Amino acid sequence: MTKIITKIDELQTANDGMSEALAHRMNPRQPLSENGQRFRSMSLLEIGREFLDRRGVNTRGMARLELSGHLTQYRSGGMGGTSDFPSLLANAANKRLRAAYDENPGTYTMWARQALPAADFKSITVVAMSSAPDLLQVNEAGEFKYGTMQDGAETYKVITYGRIVALTRQAIINDDLRAFDRLVAAFASSSRRLENRLVYGQLTANANLADGGALFNATATTTAGGHANLGSGAGSALQLSALTAARTAMRVQRGLQQEELNIAPSYLIVPAALEQAAYQLTSNQYVPATTSQINEFRSGGRSALQPVVEPLLDTSSSTAWYLAASSGQIDTVEYCYLDGSDGPAIEAEPGFSTDGVSYRCRLDFGAKAIDFRGLYRASGV
Repeated sequence: MTKIITKIDELQTANDGMSEALAHRMNPRQPLSENGQRFRSMSLLEIGREFLDRRGVNTRGMARLELSGHLTQYRSGGMGGTSDFPSLLANAANKRLRAAYDENPGTYTMWARQALPAADFKSITVVAMSSAPDLLQVNEAGEFKYGTMQDGAETYKVITYGRIVALTRQAIINDDLRAFDRLVAAFASSSRRLENRLVYGQLTANANLADGGALFNATATTTAGGHANLGSGAGSALQLSALTAARTAMRVQRGLQQEELNIAPSYLIVPAALEQAAYQLTSNQYVPATTSQINEFRSGGRSALQPVVEPLLDTSSSTAWYLAASSGQIDTVEYCYLDGSDGPAIEAEPGFSTDGVSYRCRLDFGAKAIDFRGLYRASGV
């Protein structure tokens, strides 16, 4: 039993070193331990030969084509650790995937709120933060009174997205890790783009919330479904006066129990077409001549706004812009991953319809607008 455990440990240690060496070749910034150094100079086929030899497969005299075939189809029959070569490659790929994914965060992460991971794919119900009851005075020896949470719940689900591509035997024979690296990096980019589209789609789709009103509408909040968070007309073009009107509209929003919220915007979200105007309106590089020229939306101002430029918005409108409050103050848009999968992941299996290994990239992600009170949209026209 001790020998079996020792053998499994040795195989796992070697697997970790091989995976580390492959990940380092794809991304030289990936740390390389002494264990990984042993395999650093090996080609993909040489690592594969080492992998099989350690499992008792005699590869002496085996042609490159035959060796690549063994690598893509080999199963160890239950030995511990990474049991097959495609999985070893997938392990290296996931290290590269995570690095590339973290290097290019979507702009939505600047202002939207990440929720706790979802335990499953069932509907997630979120009660708006503004629905909590006011606290009441308790006299000496008096009783605490019960309060109720007003109805304002939004629901959404985590959804699985994915694609499959193949690493061919020709690529393994040619030691073409560059192609494999480009594939993995492309998966990271496509995952971020998808997340960006799903989060910003909550703004541009302007779908109805649970109260029956569109996320952005100009109807008074005293009317069912009214949100009073939409500006339109020439006066809504991105300018100081429009920002002032939008801030006022957000300040006077009330909660579900008509409590004062005093919400202040923190982010100015614009399409690429309004990037210059957004930076000018939030820059502190000016000297006002009169008090009327003081811009409190500038960096360091009392109502400072952080510009968020997102080219996805240009497809919907090149004139519309948005304000968003900090998610610590009130809910705006929420996004969520499946528990244990906070980002894309790659899985591998031997190809049947393709001559090589199939790699599947999976992303479990969901997004939903939760509360309108911390959001404002100006049409700009």
